[in-house]
Amino acid sequence: MYLTDREYLEMLGKAIATRRKALGFSQLDLSGIIGMEVPNLSVIENGKSNPQLLTLLRIASALDCNLADLLPNLSRPTLFLEQASEYIPRKHSAATKAKSAKPKQKGQQTKRKK
Repeated sequence: MYLTDREYLEMLGKAIATRRKALGFSQLDLSGIIGMEVPNLSVIENGKSNPQLLTLLRIASALDCNLADLLPNLSRPTLFLEQASEYIPRKHSAATKAKSAKPKQKGQQTKRKK
């Protein structure tokens, strides 16, 4: 069975959500344990994000399971690797862009706190 990137990420997210609910955790509970904002956990659980390995390890640890227990099983992994990737990185939100520091203009001084 061939899985697209999107299908794989959706299966991964569903596995995370299923395990979280089985333990009686809300998204708020789990996100607090792993130090992640709820919207970021939500996009992972909805299969709309390709989480980093360390994030997945934190999630698995918080859910008291091995990472392998959350990863969808591929019947033929080479088939997955033979297909062109569909993954398109998520663009940063406006909130993220707003947090970015604006470059200082020449001659502009930084205010010091007293």
